[in-house]
Amino acid sequence: MQRKRILVLIDGFNYYHKLKQYQKNQNVCVKWLDYMSLLRASIKSHIGTDNFNIEVIYFSAIAKHRSNEAQLRHRTYIKALKASGVNVVLGEFKEKYIDPCSDCKQKRCDEKILKHEEKHTDVNVAITLLEKAMTDSFDRAYLLSEDNDYVPVVKRVKELFPKKEIIICPPPQKNYCVHSLLSASGEHDFYRFRWNQIRHFQFPDNYNGLINPWKV
Repeated sequence: MQRKRILVLIDGFNYYHKLKQYQKNQNVCVKWLDYMSLLRASIKSHIGTDNFNIEVIYFSAIAKHRSNEAQLRHRTYIKALKASGVNVVLGEFKEKYIDPCSDCKQKRCDEKILKHEEKHTDVNVAITLLEKAMTDSFDRAYLLSEDNDYVPVVKRVKELFPKKEIIICPPPQKNYCVHSLLSASGEHDFYRFRWNQIRHFQFPDNYNGLINPWKV
């Protein structure tokens, strides 16, 4: 039997913010997540066989406007992902000035607020999905995100390559549906990880000499 070719695209910050909130609420480490182990086990269960090859790509950006400690934690995690076999694609943050809201007590109405927005991740994910489909590099793709900005590229890939399967995997969260994104891929092309899976598939606190920077 021919091995199924699996592609996994991870919207890093889309998942990270949910992990961060869960870790804060539950006081249990989930940000040191071993995506490769989680994915291998989950996909084996999802498709009913371990007869597959997998390529995992993690998209993120170093927040250089944050503290050195925060940047070091992120860089440590990226090293751990790479050591596990995950490919990493980095974008960047851009400065953006916005008007203060009416309730803002720290700024005058004529002052601007400096924000930092992550750039390139959604574009990088979309380009990669389309490129991998055009080069026939996968049979099934798992998109780990709940961002509806991916609707156009998912729809286009499904139109151009109807035999390609695209499974939407939003972060684990109760009572939340990504209707637009799901409708783009197909109502049955959906998989959501459970929190007990996330908790289980963490890197060891010392992984290849890399120490868990978020240990609770």
